[in-house]
This record gives sequence, structure tokens and C-alpha cells, in this order.
Amino acid sequence: EYWNLPSSTVLVGGTTDSNAAFIAATGGKNVDLGTAVTSLGSTLAIKQLSNEYVEDASRGVYSHRFPRLLSDDEQEAWLLGGASNVGCAILRDQGFSNDELDELSRHIDPATDSSLSYYPLIKPGERFPVADPQKEPVLKPVPKERSEFLKGVLQGISVVERDGFSVLTELGAPPPRQVWTCGGGSRNDVWNQLRQRKLREAFGDQV
Repeated sequence: EYWNLPSSTVLVGGTTDSNAAFIAATGGKNVDLGTAVTSLGSTLAIKQLSNEYVEDASRGVYSHRFPRLLSDDEQEAWLLGGASNVGCAILRDQGFSNDELDELSRHIDPATDSSLSYYPLIKPGERFPVADPQKEPVLKPVPKERSEFLKGVLQGISVVERDGFSVLTELGAPPPRQVWTCGGGSRNDVWNQLRQRKLREAFGDQV
């Protein structure tokens, strides 16, 4: 009645997959500022809770108002982030099976860096942490050991995730303090340890 809509009107609500992942992982209530969720599916998407609205199209950053019950002394909240074109799709593109990923990961030391500096896109073009439709994949040189190649790819995605959080922080978001992970990539414990090390090197041991 308030909006003078016909009684036959059907109202449908929804959200993006990465917003839904944030709510599913955190519960969506009483979430501390700086809490983030990284979705590791075919691509990598970051969502982080902030009291600052940030947006920068040149770096693929945008914000959604976050539904949150606020007390008088609290500020409104925003769910901000971006989505990169790197992600688990590169693993299939490079022919890694689930069994091979499990086996090769056992030979990866997440406490050390790979000498390989990859930007593991499956085709040209990036959205976040820089919007560059011409950005080229970097997947060379290819080492003889398949496990070293996998480590370079996983490290490359982890660096993009770290750089994504760095961009959000530069734009005024609080540093990440708790990072949850959704998606198929979250099942790889070695990768999670590698990611955690990269984030802690950039933002401190609180992450």
C-alpha cells in the first residue's frame, strides 16, 4: 500500500554470488569491520566490510551498502571489493586434475616463495586490482617439475589477492583482519597456508 503497487506485484530480492558468499561465511550479523571473504572459484572475488564507501573504476573497486543494525554511535557499513579474472579456471586450463592437484600439493612448501612470477590469466584482460582489458597472461617460463609450475600458479593468484586487499586499504578500507574463504580453492590447505603467509607479510600477523 505504501508504494501504491498492485496486490499482484511479486517482489524478488537477490544479490551477487560473492555477496552471498560473504553472508554465508560470516552469518551476516555482528561482523567486525575488516572481516573479508575471498571466493576462490573459477575467478577470485573479494568482499570486505568497511565503514567507508570506496569506488575506483580504474582498479575495479565498488561498494554495496551492507544491511546492518546500527547503534547511535556506529557508522553505516559497506561491503566493498572487486573480482579478478585470475582463479581456479587456470588450473583446468593447464590440465590439472583433482587427483593431480592433491598429489602435487604435497610437494609444495607454502613457507617459501617460488622464483616464478606468474600472472595466471587464461586469456588477456583483467578487472581487479587493476582494470586493464589488455593485460596479458604471464605463465612462462615453465619449469620441468609440475609441482613447481603449480606452486608458481598458486602463488600468482595469492599475490593478486594480496594486492587486491592492498588496493582496498589504499582507498580507505580497514586492513583485513579476518579472511574467510569460499569456493573450490578453499579445499587446498597448502594454498591456504601460502595465501595466509602473503597476507600476513603485507598486513601483519593479525590476519
